[in-house]
Amino acid sequence: MKKLLTAKLSLILLLSLFGSKANAWQDDGGSRDSQCCESSCYECGCNPLYCGAWDLQVQGGVNPILWRQRGYVSTVACSAPTGGPVFQLFQIPKFRSIFRIPWIVGGQVGYAWSDNTRLYVEFNYSQARAKGTPSALLVEGTLLPAGSSFNFLNTSKYKIFDAYVGARYYWDRWCDRVSFFFGGKVGLTHHKKVASDFQAVVAPAAAVSILTAQEFFRSNTVVSGGANVGFDVCFCGNWSFVVTGEIVASCGPRSVEPFAIPTNTSGFTGTNLFIGNIQTELRFPVTAAIRYSF
Repeated sequence: MKKLLTAKLSLILLLSLFGSKANAWQDDGGSRDSQCCESSCYECGCNPLYCGAWDLQVQGGVNPILWRQRGYVSTVACSAPTGGPVFQLFQIPKFRSIFRIPWIVGGQVGYAWSDNTRLYVEFNYSQARAKGTPSALLVEGTLLPAGSSFNFLNTSKYKIFDAYVGARYYWDRWCDRVSFFFGGKVGLTHHKKVASDFQAVVAPAAAVSILTAQEFFRSNTVVSGGANVGFDVCFCGNWSFVVTGEIVASCGPRSVEPFAIPTNTSGFTGTNLFIGNIQTELRFPVTAAIRYSF
């Protein structure tokens, strides 16, 4: 009899425990926003970050480039009409004249210093294809017959690698979903070398190549930095969709040493070419990203 009473009491306690859990589940609406992320305690809420959390971000987009203070392409010619033997032929073309809009891919590793401040390291790669049409550059003077010009035909892609350390401040989430942020970063940019063709278009004849696949800009690494703004949309606790707009500044690609022009039949009398530098390069990356916190 005693064993029977003990068994009944145990069954009553077990049913009571299951009943309390079922009632709690029903009181909570039967589900939670964070159920899709059961592997973590992250939930979309007012705080944009979880202090002490790490995150990984993968991003991609477009990276328009603007060259400022562009140097000149000059030549040594004893027949130069003015300015002595060194004669300025033309200014280096604008970036958009010889390249298409670059695309960019990259990633970040971040750390939440607080619920509103994030530190990160970032790595990116950008690439732009050359345009199919040449950039015709008129030259004033008597080195070529009247109406003649030069063509600057790019034959290689424009490639950039960069790495940064940065920080961002996030405002509290609006409706527990959207957080706006701003930040800054500093790091290094590495330009790969650029090779180009150089043609003389002597009126009324066809174009004559003076140089083919000649390296105009050499590889170089420079300090760069910039600022960024954007917004972060929490959609599953530790998952976020991020849109970022930036402005990044650095020195531009560096020119090679002056080089000799081989004998040609174009009528061009220059003997050497000097390529100027791009003093400032401005980049305007616009990217979309997925960020995972853990």
